[in-house]
Amino acid sequence: MSDNGRPSNETKDAKKGRIVIFSSVIVIVLIGAIVMMILSNQNRNEAKPKKKQPTHRTEQATRIDYQDQPFIGSSNAPVKVVEFSDYRCPYCKEFEETVVPKINKEYVKTGKISFYYINYTILGPGSVLAANASEEVYHQNPKAFWAFHKAIFDAQKNEKEQWVTKKLLIDIAKKTVPSIDSKAFESALDTKSRQSEVDKDNAIAESLGVQGTPMIFVNEQVIDGGQDYQALKQAIDKALASKK
Repeated sequence: MSDNGRPSNETKDAKKGRIVIFSSVIVIVLIGAIVMMILSNQNRNEAKPKKKQPTHRTEQATRIDYQDQPFIGSSNAPVKVVEFSDYRCPYCKEFEETVVPKINKEYVKTGKISFYYINYTILGPGSVLAANASEEVYHQNPKAFWAFHKAIFDAQKNEKEQWVTKKLLIDIAKKTVPSIDSKAFESALDTKSRQSEVDKDNAIAESLGVQGTPMIFVNEQVIDGGQDYQALKQAIDKALASKK
C-alpha cells in the first residue's frame, strides 16, 4: 500500500502476474483436455472394424445363384455364361442383337454352354418396371420369356426417353406370350409383385462388383471386354479347354 491508501505499483504488478499465471494454467488445462478428446476419438475409431474394400479375390468368392434364372441351353453344359443387363441400356441392346445370336449358334445349340440373363436395373424406374414384367412372364411361362425379352430390346428407344410404360409392356406381352394371364400380368406391374426377384438379381450383381451393363461372366469369372464377341469367344474356348 502507498502512503495515501492506494495500491502501490508493486501490488498491481503482483496481481497482474497472478492473473497471467492463472490464465496460462487454464489455457494449458483446456489444451490438455482437447488433446485427450482427440486421442480418445482416434482410439475409438481404430477399435471399430474397418469395412474391407472389395477386391478381385473377394468378389470372385461370391457364387452366382443360377436357380430360377432364365437361360438357354442345357443346364448340364460344362460352361455357364451370364449376362448382367438393363433393358434400357443401349449397349445391352447391341450385345443382344450382335453377340448373343453368335454364341447361341456356336456354343448354346452345340451343348457347350448355357447362357443366363440376370437383371441389373441401374437406369431408373423404367428399368425396374421392365425387369418386373420380364420376371412375371418368366414366372408364368419360362419358355416364352425369351420372345418377350427380345421384344423389349426391339422396342428400346433413346436412353434419355422414358419409353418403358405399362401399356407398352402389356402390348408386348400379348403379342409374344399368347397364353399370358393378362390380369395377373397387369397386377404384377401395378404392385411390382416380382420386385423380390429383381432385388435378388441386383444383389448378385452388387456382390460381384458389377459396375455397368452389359457385364459378362464365364464360369463366374468376369470377362474384360466381354461384350465383344471375339473376347467372349476366347474366354469361352479357354473355359471349355479347362474342362477336358
